[in-house]
Amino acid sequence: MSNFLSLLQNEQMKIYSRVRTWVMLGIVVLVVLLWAIMLKYVMETGLNSMVSFVSMSTSLTALVFIFSVIVAGDSVASEFTWGTVKLLLIRPATRSKILASKYVSVVLFLITLMLLLLISSYFIGLLFFGLGGLMPEQDSYTAILKSYGFKSIDLLMSVSLAFMISAAFRSSSLAIGLSIFLMFSSSTLIFVLAEFKYTWVKYLLFANTDLSVYMSSSAANDMAGGHPLVAGMTLGFSIAVLVAYWVVFYAISWLLFTKRDIAG
Repeated sequence: MSNFLSLLQNEQMKIYSRVRTWVMLGIVVLVVLLWAIMLKYVMETGLNSMVSFVSMSTSLTALVFIFSVIVAGDSVASEFTWGTVKLLLIRPATRSKILASKYVSVVLFLITLMLLLLISSYFIGLLFFGLGGLMPEQDSYTAILKSYGFKSIDLLMSVSLAFMISAAFRSSSLAIGLSIFLMFSSSTLIFVLAEFKYTWVKYLLFANTDLSVYMSSSAANDMAGGHPLVAGMTLGFSIAVLVAYWVVFYAISWLLFTKRDIAG
């Protein structure tokens, strides 16, 4: 266990010793600040409470997605690009532990970005919009946390995909580029396939990543346009599909990283 923690600490140091990491963290806070300025002074949306601003700031998770995918796509591939993988493998640890430490570090970075987005939007929201005259109800905070939770599941699957591509093809650019392309194009493709009544679309990854469609009442979902793409899809089904994809992603990463000849 101590060996794994040492590997994990080493991976965290790699991430946070890079200038780009701190630039990304700074950009998240800056974008939240600019978002608040736009909503208050430019777009004149009429927002008058911190809770409303934090709720609207969940749309900025797209930025978290891009930054976390960059780190995930570079995690394994960069070791081969810079030739440091051989130095890494001479450590008294199995390849499985090395891979696990890299994956956990990527997930921790994703969590860090999500927390930074939530905390910065909270305080910036207080600064620009205040409490709105009344103390927010507990249900408001619960709804925000649920929203962040659903977004985190979505982002975790995308990060796991990028990590798998990084381990499989040893290419940071391919892992990052393909993951971003799939994230932003898959929703349109899946919607088109669903419109053509292809029931097998329900087994595709990105048809199941938005679990929020199962959490609201049916009436609210219909009004918001949020409902499962294919009739018969349930929360349990989508969770099972996501777990299956996650297992496949990590299994491929593990197989190719632990079994393949490093010199190859």
